[in-house]
Amino acid sequence: MKKFIYAFLFLPVIGLCQDNFNNYNEIINELKTNVKDDKKKNKVHRIEVGLNGGLNFAEIAQDVTNNDFSLDNKLGALYGGTIVYNFNRFLCIKGDFDIASKGFQMSNVEFEGTEGAVQAIKTGDVKQMINYFDIPAFFHLGFGKKLKFDINFGPYFAFLLKNRSQLVDVDGNEVALTDNAFDFSVDNLSKIDWGWVGGAGIDYYITDKISIGFDFLIEQGQKILNGGTTFGDFRNRSQDFDFGVNFLLIEKKSKKLF
Repeated sequence: MKKFIYAFLFLPVIGLCQDNFNNYNEIINELKTNVKDDKKKNKVHRIEVGLNGGLNFAEIAQDVTNNDFSLDNKLGALYGGTIVYNFNRFLCIKGDFDIASKGFQMSNVEFEGTEGAVQAIKTGDVKQMINYFDIPAFFHLGFGKKLKFDINFGPYFAFLLKNRSQLVDVDGNEVALTDNAFDFSVDNLSKIDWGWVGGAGIDYYITDKISIGFDFLIEQGQKILNGGTTFGDFRNRSQDFDFGVNFLLIEKKSKKLF
């Protein structure tokens, strides 16, 4: 009998405790929801700086008017610095500031070069270096977290480095063609070039503050340049294989109003 009386007396207490327990669960769930909402409203602005370098295959897009030689892709190098501004995890603006070796290669031409200590006329391949201070500035869309696959697209601007634009042989020695009519006129070139750049790449975050990346980019010049009587009008074109390492410089979190 006593057991029934005690049970009857404690039923309201048990019910009250159960109600409070349910209320606590609701409060905890609400707090978790608020935390998730806050994370969604937090917008992370990151500025990263880095170094990059790689290889490119350059050419000029034009119709050769002289059949005594042919133009081929020229293997060159590029190197410089990078700055990246992240709007969020997916979208950023990336700018490279590179010394880029563009130009072309000519096959089966006669040129004056040195053989030992003697000047000699040779026949072979030569490279016309057209070097630029190259600034591709593009949108960088990344998909992933630690390992990101990205798409790049945007414009580029390039400024001619005239003192680094020479005709060289395969060993890198400056040479001159025997027929001056075939000379590429660097003096005739516009000092500024521009066009479009696009491609894809991979970024891997070693830590929250250090990442490495690889990009394959195609630069297609839009400005018509002129290389003299023999070469006429042309546009620059290159395929770039670029590797870089970036370091976090600034990170700031701002909270959206909505």
